[in-house]
Amino acid sequence: MKKNSVAFIFNIFLGIGLVMLCVVIYLTWNIRKFENAATRTEGVVVDLIERRKASGSRRSVTWSPVVTYYDSAGVKHRYIPDYSSKPPAWKTGEQVRVYYNPENPDEAKIGGWGEYMGVLITGGLGLIFTLIGGGYYMAVQMQRSRRNRLMQTGMQVQAGAIKVDVNRNITVNRQHPYFIRCEWKDTLTGQTHSFKSGFIWQDPSPLLRADTRINVYIDRNHPRKYYVDITPFETRGGI
Repeated sequence: MKKNSVAFIFNIFLGIGLVMLCVVIYLTWNIRKFENAATRTEGVVVDLIERRKASGSRRSVTWSPVVTYYDSAGVKHRYIPDYSSKPPAWKTGEQVRVYYNPENPDEAKIGGWGEYMGVLITGGLGLIFTLIGGGYYMAVQMQRSRRNRLMQTGMQVQAGAIKVDVNRNITVNRQHPYFIRCEWKDTLTGQTHSFKSGFIWQDPSPLLRADTRINVYIDRNHPRKYYVDITPFETRGGI
């Protein structure tokens, strides 16, 4: 898998998230616009309608309120919202705030959180998608800054490749990323340091030999902070 393929997947998440957030803005504006132009009155929940929905072998039951209200001319109207909930959001006999179109009193909405249910659901999903897509770019930027700092100020050493592993905890487009384990022995202290590279989306094993050396940049003050340069493997591997 190519890096730009991975980025493309996260671009899809980010794009979907931003579109959904734009929809949230539009829905909220539309609700507020209706309320500002509507006439407000009090209504009463006179009944609860049971709605059944089949999902595979399972059936779910939710309830929608039946609300009656009077317009300014004293004419009685009946309103059933499109949304439903479990448990019921209202009780029979409960008074609710109702907004209706003075030019068409049958066009109404129940005031309160209920009319924002679609906004909340869409907004929640949009936020999740945006965080996933945006989080990828934040992580990439943080890694890039850390890499540049280590390459500019860190100590460069050449580590010997030990093995190639697969991170099976991460899956993108049904593929797991590879990473290289390598070691370097400090001749001054005799201490051996182990390193792990970043993700490679194509198996680098064919490019590794017994004498392969990999550039590693180490923070002089904190040896556990390092960057393994896998650029040669990405380029040769055509990632």
